[in-house]
Amino acid sequence: MIGSVLDKYEVLQKLGEGATATVYRGRHLTIGRDVAIKVLHPHLSASSRYRERFNREARAVGRLAHQNIVSILDYSGQNAEECYIVTELVDGVTLLELIQQRGRLPSEIAALVGADLASALAFAHREGIIHRDIKPENVMIRRDGRVKLMDFGIARVLDESSITLDGSLLGSPAYMSPQQALDEPLDGRTDIFSLGTVMFHAVTGHVPFSGSNASVILRNIIEANRPEVLELAPQASPAITAVIDRLLQPRAEDRYATADDASAALIASLDEVRLSANHPTINLRAYVVDAVACEEHLAAILRPTLLEVGKERLTRGDTLGALQLFNRLLAIDEDNAEVIALIQSLHQSPPAMPRRMRAIIPALALLFLAALVGGGWWAWSRGELPPPKAHLASKDKPTVESAAVSLVSPVGPAVVALPPVAPASNAVGAATMPEPAAPVEAPQDPGDTPIRPPAGAPLPMRLPGGIRVPTQGVAAPAPAALKPAQLVLTLTEATFADVWVDGQKVGARAGGPIDTWVGTEDNPVELVPGKRIIEVGNKYAETWREEVQASEGEIIRRTPVLRRKKVTYNVNPRIPIACTLTVDGVYYDRSRTLELRDPNPGTRAAFECPAPLGKFEVDLPMSEPGGTAMLPTHMPNLAEDP
Repeated sequence: MIGSVLDKYEVLQKLGEGATATVYRGRHLTIGRDVAIKVLHPHLSASSRYRERFNREARAVGRLAHQNIVSILDYSGQNAEECYIVTELVDGVTLLELIQQRGRLPSEIAALVGADLASALAFAHREGIIHRDIKPENVMIRRDGRVKLMDFGIARVLDESSITLDGSLLGSPAYMSPQQALDEPLDGRTDIFSLGTVMFHAVTGHVPFSGSNASVILRNIIEANRPEVLELAPQASPAITAVIDRLLQPRAEDRYATADDASAALIASLDEVRLSANHPTINLRAYVVDAVACEEHLAAILRPTLLEVGKERLTRGDTLGALQLFNRLLAIDEDNAEVIALIQSLHQSPPAMPRRMRAIIPALALLFLAALVGGGWWAWSRGELPPPKAHLASKDKPTVESAAVSLVSPVGPAVVALPPVAPASNAVGAATMPEPAAPVEAPQDPGDTPIRPPAGAPLPMRLPGGIRVPTQGVAAPAPAALKPAQLVLTLTEATFADVWVDGQKVGARAGGPIDTWVGTEDNPVELVPGKRIIEVGNKYAETWREEVQASEGEIIRRTPVLRRKKVTYNVNPRIPIACTLTVDGVYYDRSRTLELRDPNPGTRAAFECPAPLGKFEVDLPMSEPGGTAMLPTHMPNLAEDP
């Protein structure tokens, strides 16, 4: 085959071989462009089924113009003697080769690959195409860091469900979804599961589902028999691990609903260590060029960041989250003395509780429940309290007007009087504390005297949830107002942006006088604790949006990535419909309109038309993001309208 000519392509070099086809490096004879030529194996060319698969791949990829999908440039046709597909030539390595070279990828690097893959899948799904064979061999990473999804050979066009595949197993068993293994109807969520298997493989160096044969592998997939990511890769990010776990949920409805959601989750997971998708040194290009240097730089960033973020979680009471980060730091730096000391302090046994307090705690818990359920009715029936009102005290805050409690100790009576008190206001969304009114019997410790306060002396008690119960003669203290959370925003590219919280504009980040900025270290946005919707954007960018769970006193740091809006190019109506257009290696077949994000100045658009126009190139007109432009702006070689 090498040295031969296929139509207008010279075959130069063999690049690889798979079960159904061989891939060659080729060159277009007239324009001199290097391409990849995927040729169906001769012994399969006689099979109408495999020719149909080739035909389906050509038609599927031919309509997918996306920066993360390999572009198809030409197709021999289903009835040609040599059945082949011509695609752009990707100068880079496959994800499988990268995993084999490095053993496993840093979780942040894997997240960048996964986010781009999810973006490609989202585009294909919107076009009604599911890939069905997502695996590391089908993922290329170019030398410039661009991820390219390849091989739509077994893609299913969703409106062509009548195509039969005679029961053969299509796809790679280790990366299949449970729905594929069970031969159930498929949608885009099958690709989302396969994306999870690829992410798992990249982060751990192992496939999640293994076995001695395909049947065992498929059974493990169906039964969700796999190790945890952190068991195999303790140095991985807990946030990214959580995304992988959701991608690999056996029930399709438990995964991300769309590949766009999966991509956004992977990008957001980088916030855990304060990285962004466009970090200047931790990115896919840097990793492909020098993986060792990139990993060393990442470790240097992670050591102080994991410690700092872990301490912040401790201060706001998130001990589990802090321990996850500390464990990751120890996997990277096992001799970190400060982290070891922090973990040891967390595991120290608390001081022993006095016997009397151990005896009274169960009673106090029952006291709380009894007060909520039955006490109010009992007190009202005795005429000591007015009947409870049916309305709410405010729109958000349900209240219990009054209550009284009675608890009998199985050990012996010890009475503490709790008279009625005025209701106290609580935090937003929380109910007020019921009013204790009746005598309360508390348990006593065997062998001790009854627990009685001296005359006139209060006996302070604290119920579950930190609610303080006042005693005789002591009014209930009003709870302190919740301390707001603070939102700090870092813009990496955009020069200005407006900031909204729950649909209300709270200010601008950059742009205008500095003293009007919000979201800075000196002037953070204050957030009421709870779920808040944060939006950042400007007229030239797509709005960045995230729902955050704001905790009291928490400092929330985010780095919104503002993607510039696409420029819409309307093809000049004087260009014949038979012309084709190529921009940055992307082939637009008979397209009259295209959208490009961040077109580089000097980008050339290549037209290939019938005579008399022939082939010509023009500069891509520049326009502000979100704008429109005519392509080309003028036609010097065309005297008359077509």
